Amino acid sequence: MSTPEKHDLQSLAQKMSRRTFAARAAALGLSVSTAGSLLAACGGGGGGTSGQITVWTWPDNDKTFAKTVPIFQKKHPGIKVNVQPFPNADTDYANKLLTALVSGSGPDVAMVEINVVAKFKTKPGFVDLSQAPYNAKQYQSSYAEYAWNYVSDSQTGKVFALPKNTGPGAMFYRRDVFEKAGLPTEPEKVQSLLKDWDAFLHVGQQLSIAGKQWMVSTPNQIFSTIVGEAGLSYYDANGTLQLDNPIFKVAMQRAQDAWNAGIISPFTDWSAEWGAALEKGTIATHLWGNWFGGNIKSVYAKDTGGNWGVTYAPAFDGKTAFDSGGDFIGILESSQNKQAAWEFCKFVTQDMDSLQTMYAANDLYPAWKPALTQPWMNQNDAYYKNQNVNQVFAPVQSKMTPPITNPNDATVGTVVTSMLNDITRGKMEIDAALSKAKQQIQAKTAS
Repeated sequence: MSTPEKHDLQSLAQKMSRRTFAARAAALGLSVSTAGSLLAACGGGGGGTSGQITVWTWPDNDKTFAKTVPIFQKKHPGIKVNVQPFPNADTDYANKLLTALVSGSGPDVAMVEINVVAKFKTKPGFVDLSQAPYNAKQYQSSYAEYAWNYVSDSQTGKVFALPKNTGPGAMFYRRDVFEKAGLPTEPEKVQSLLKDWDAFLHVGQQLSIAGKQWMVSTPNQIFSTIVGEAGLSYYDANGTLQLDNPIFKVAMQRAQDAWNAGIISPFTDWSAEWGAALEKGTIATHLWGNWFGGNIKSVYAKDTGGNWGVTYAPAFDGKTAFDSGGDFIGILESSQNKQAAWEFCKFVTQDMDSLQTMYAANDLYPAWKPALTQPWMNQNDAYYKNQNVNQVFAPVQSKMTPPITNPNDATVGTVVTSMLNDITRGKMEIDAALSKAKQQIQAKTAS
């Protein structure tokens, strides 16, 4: 073994437990004696809590943590928390985290987004929180059941993370845009006005002005909401792709009809142009999870308080509830500060001061059920013209069908977005675009 290689392995050994390093050394073909000498040279793995932990997340969770970490550090003055955000939760960030797991390096604590939760659930590299000293299963009944199922492996019993927030979905709308058009602005009346997707298309044509104002931002908003209302996911529980389900074609057709009617903006969600449209109020409705409120409050439309309302999405087959998000937080095996990391994970997901701060500042809906009956969950919010938006989100949370997650969800989502653009912009007919999408998915996900 060369000197540089030996140095690299010694460095790696310092970052992990003896057991983990020995297993990885064996996988690399090193003898027991060689692995042992490397461990001896660096004093072995482990090391205990140092008082500092690094947390990986994505924007805008870093801004949320900027508000909650000081609270944590007051309660745990011996622990310093360093938050590092990386963009694109289900693509760039997820790939960076996967690389960290493979290399045995990375942060002490990492968040995982719902679109990639199935990918990380069975990956080695996360601490099994069901084991001592964590014993996380004692908290199982206090988390939303479906959120807990995303982090707990029913076959092995491993718990790789704790649920942080859920994502009950609804329709955010601009009261000022509706008022200017002479339409109702109160949530109950807006719901009645937009009772189903036929009504959404009809009213959208009244609210849209060619090249200036639109009813909704992207085809995916309509497609994903209808699919969620129908209780469908990209894959079924057996891992079979479901794009041949007729409801997917219905949702595609609805998106195409809306585009042809001129009610969908030309912008891409999360682009600079889209962000400017939120500030200006040139897009009338937005179909997202409750967390979207935090985005408009703190980033995209900070100065538009009082101009927003929230109501149920237009109904598909009588159903208005849909899921739109969720995230989780766990500890990496490579952490040298697991006890401090565990205290932070519990604080983030269970502590009422943490949950209240996240909800008040960023509309993040707690997965921790004891929080749902707290007075601060059911207060009028000036940003929504003194509406209590939990009167919408609480029923959605109880009625929505949680999506079935699959390791390939993010890949399929990218292909579906491209497919919808081909359909709505007249590049391909639905059947041809669907066939192309399935071929792309097969090629991208083949093992």
